[in-house]
Amino acid sequence: MLTPDGHCANKIEKVMLLALWANTLRDEIQTQGLSETKKLIFAGLGKPTYPINSQTIASYLSYWQRLDDLTKKWRLEPHEVDEDIAIDYGDPRGDYAPRKLMADIMSRWYATEIKAENVLFTVGGIGALRVLFETFNTHYEDVPGYRIITPFPYYSAYSNNPSHCLHPIHVMDEPGYKLTAQAVAESIQEAYTAAEMDHGWPKAVLICNPSNPLGNIIDEDELIKIADVLRHYPDLYIIFDEAYTEMSFLEMPSFLKIAPDLKERVIILRSATKALSAAGERMAVLLVFESSLMNEMLNKNISYFIHAPRSAQAAYAETMVHFGAEEKKSIATFYKKKVDYVVDRLKAMGAAMPDPLYQVEATFYVLADFSDMFGLPLPKEAARVLQKTGMVKTDEELAYYLLFQDNLMITPLSYFGLSKHDGFMRITCSGRENELLDLMNRLEERLFESRKNKKNMLLEKINQRLPELEKIDTHMFDLIGHKLQAATMEEDTCLNLKAKNQALRKIYDTIIDFFEIMKQEVY
Repeated sequence: MLTPDGHCANKIEKVMLLALWANTLRDEIQTQGLSETKKLIFAGLGKPTYPINSQTIASYLSYWQRLDDLTKKWRLEPHEVDEDIAIDYGDPRGDYAPRKLMADIMSRWYATEIKAENVLFTVGGIGALRVLFETFNTHYEDVPGYRIITPFPYYSAYSNNPSHCLHPIHVMDEPGYKLTAQAVAESIQEAYTAAEMDHGWPKAVLICNPSNPLGNIIDEDELIKIADVLRHYPDLYIIFDEAYTEMSFLEMPSFLKIAPDLKERVIILRSATKALSAAGERMAVLLVFESSLMNEMLNKNISYFIHAPRSAQAAYAETMVHFGAEEKKSIATFYKKKVDYVVDRLKAMGAAMPDPLYQVEATFYVLADFSDMFGLPLPKEAARVLQKTGMVKTDEELAYYLLFQDNLMITPLSYFGLSKHDGFMRITCSGRENELLDLMNRLEERLFESRKNKKNMLLEKINQRLPELEKIDTHMFDLIGHKLQAATMEEDTCLNLKAKNQALRKIYDTIIDFFEIMKQEVY
């Protein structure tokens, strides 16, 4: 695969590569003056659209206004200014005041004591993950390929670290794709069994809650059972990525309250990027309760960033102090309406996920099944990335088909650890109403076309066999004719084409099986 500049893209994170190409196409469309007729819709990245938190704005303004006032005063009367008028380096952990504020609010959030020394400010969630994984790389340098046990699908950035191996918890086999204690226990046992062979011993369980990309939440009863499972494995760290916790539509239970005895092993990642609508400001914290591990993480944080921007530390902490139930409810209402619209459209077009129990309980992500689009011809322009032509056979090829053919960016679930042959995609549902309408209309039109093509191909294959069938067995010929009539009676819609094609496939398979039986009887 190639970047828009024509360079090898093998080492670029897949979601970011897709975004690079989406931005490139958008710029090309604008250059051609076609922005109105070929608008590119971005629904493949985490894209907050709820207004940025007013307290975040106020905090930044206060921070810079104070420095602006001091600077102006210094220019008029420099001898009367005793305070610092330059921004010096701060504490590598984060300045004490915002750490203390964050510790206090997190103590209330999790119903457990959290101290300033448990808080490490980082440069966004990605920065936090890098600090975390690089710390583990050093901590377990004598365990090459150490295992991190995590639900599949997982947040794509978890796979960016080449030194660890992600070991799956198969939540796609669970009702509603929800994490269960039994699935956790089975995965841990499998990881230890595999390590007997390759020595990649498991060192942590990493749980994204709410889940990205699934958008669901672990039930409290199940979380209690998961804690019971983890008590049997004292050597495993317990990592919770809670980057979307403020965007939950339901109440989220506190693991620290449920299992205070496991606190020393727990690491929690919190982020301001999505729920506080400040993705570009790169604000996040790690909550760490083992002092020696915190010291190792601090060393990594210093190596990469020295510390997070001091203005961002203050803004994040002060925002969380004022973040209450009403704000959380407002965010949930804002995004749930959009999520529900996309879910309803997917059901209406027959593209919902196979498990009817699957529900989105947080975030602005929805999963969809577009496997019926496999077989579409790749547009020639897609060869700029894929370096090939032919038919769509994988979800990644489908993503680039939709990008180049329909000006849509949605993300394949193979980037999150699932099979590229499933045809599952993640849709970001944060756009305005008219944009979501346009997005779903384009997807439905393309899905209708693909299913219509499949129907026509199946009918052609069946009709080619009918004359021979009539000669061999008129009764079977009449039976197939009745089934064909029933399968093609209604006017085509995107939804009923799915059922029609399933029926036509069965008819074709019946004909082929019949010919095979007749052939065997002859010999």
